[in-house]
Amino acid sequence: MSRLDHKLAALATLSPAQLREEWLTMFSEEAPDFPPSMVRRVIAYRLQEQALGGLSTSAQKMLEIVADGMTPLPDPPIRLKPGSRLLREWNGKLHTVTVDEDGFSFDGRRFASLSHVAKEITGAHWSGPRFFGVKRRPPPPRQGGQAHG
Repeated sequence: MSRLDHKLAALATLSPAQLREEWLTMFSEEAPDFPPSMVRRVIAYRLQEQALGGLSTSAQKMLEIVADGMTPLPDPPIRLKPGSRLLREWNGKLHTVTVDEDGFSFDGRRFASLSHVAKEITGAHWSGPRFFGVKRRPPPPRQGGQAHG
């Protein structure tokens, strides 16, 4: 068991008073009035962050943008299940692409993206998802019932 694993396991045994003391040591301020389970989670996150590294600068910036509530969430990436087959008729010929774990198979060759497959078929640059008619799922509704506009 790693040193981090031992520290995380020890958190489960701390009393609320001990958790508040650990918070004071880690953050140099009094613990907020959170339930002990939440204090434990935040301390665990900080321990992992110190041992393994925190969020990248771009991830932090994205969280700040989303948290301000004024910018819509970015579109999630399109995810296709490996083994799926995509069909597209082009110039009277039916083309079949198979989704693999790490790319796409078409005409006995491997491609990194659907856009590369679409270019192979048409000879021109296309958005691969658009060419094959792959649609994004609508995003789930935002929680909290607050209107954003």
